Amino acid sequence: MTKVLTDVREAVLKITNQLLDLKRPSNEDSLKEVGDAEKIGYFPRDFGMEEWDWPQGVGLLGLKNLAGDDAFPDYREYIRNWAEDQIQCGLPLKNINTTAPMLTLMDYEERETLALEWVDWIINQAPRTKENGLQHVTSGDTKHDLKLNEGQIWIDTLFMVVLFLSKMGIKYGQQAWIDEAAYQVNLHIDHLFNQEDSLFYHGYDFDNDHHFSEAYWCRGNSWYTLAAPELIETLKGKLSTDAYEKMAGTFKAQVDRVVALQSENGLWHTLLDDSDSYTEVSGSSAIAAGILKGIRLGLLDSSYIAVCRKAVEAVLANIAEDGTVLNVSAGTAIGKEKEDYKRIIIAPTAYGQALAIVLLSEVLQHEGLLSN
Repeated sequence: MTKVLTDVREAVLKITNQLLDLKRPSNEDSLKEVGDAEKIGYFPRDFGMEEWDWPQGVGLLGLKNLAGDDAFPDYREYIRNWAEDQIQCGLPLKNINTTAPMLTLMDYEERETLALEWVDWIINQAPRTKENGLQHVTSGDTKHDLKLNEGQIWIDTLFMVVLFLSKMGIKYGQQAWIDEAAYQVNLHIDHLFNQEDSLFYHGYDFDNDHHFSEAYWCRGNSWYTLAAPELIETLKGKLSTDAYEKMAGTFKAQVDRVVALQSENGLWHTLLDDSDSYTEVSGSSAIAAGILKGIRLGLLDSSYIAVCRKAVEAVLANIAEDGTVLNVSAGTAIGKEKEDYKRIIIAPTAYGQALAIVLLSEVLQHEGLLSN
């Protein structure tokens, strides 16, 4: 067992070191020349820690999760310096994805004013869809532009915004924020979760009443798998029995379905139900981390350990010697066709590094996971 934990810690150190100095794609010049680069997933902000957006928000969470383990450096000073540098350079416009760094920064006293300012934006200023959903507004070509995605909700929002909002509600004793977080979870389940297939669609368009290509995207589904256990734990005692059972029941049903769809190599396909789509490490890491967290919090029993063990071994096999997490799909806007998801390039990304860290830091809390 000691050797297993040592191997995991060594892998985490390599991944983390690479995250903090992540190399950009070697073919970036050719990617820039593609007519509509977003269609293949080329978003320059995804490839390092230099920006303030959702990939870096997931990166900060990965670093935060290592706190308290003496085998790792104390990354709190790095996080403080990162935030200060970003503020000095000028923050991006507030949107769903640029909220993600606040999930970590809310715990830093010197960022209290900023965290409260961001909550005010979520509650009072963020664009809304019909039924008062949080419209999935993202950054445009630069941090000073917005892509409104009018009338749309995406599953990503539950991780990027709602986790932060729920934790802020608990921290400051604000029931209205807690209620809003619970409402958004319920709304996204109602409109994105297919009860028959027990999987989440990537998004829903209220204005045109459709789910785009009806794709069951791996990383999209993983945002719920990863967020749900923490949301359930955070909001425990603050939810009605019906709301709690709906959130927990959806998590259990989704997990059972993704378990059945795990590929032979231990990962999940980027389109979960399409074995012709490539298997993908970032979504697989988040799925396995969410299942493990569900076991640790008592939402799932130990029978799911074997699935996680297989996924962890697959993720470890996709870590290069220099710490680069391999086979990560690049940024993915909602596809008009399912085939669009298969065209997304594979590239090293901040969130790919971070989600592997999130998984392996969870592994370290489960003694015996890989030793049996």
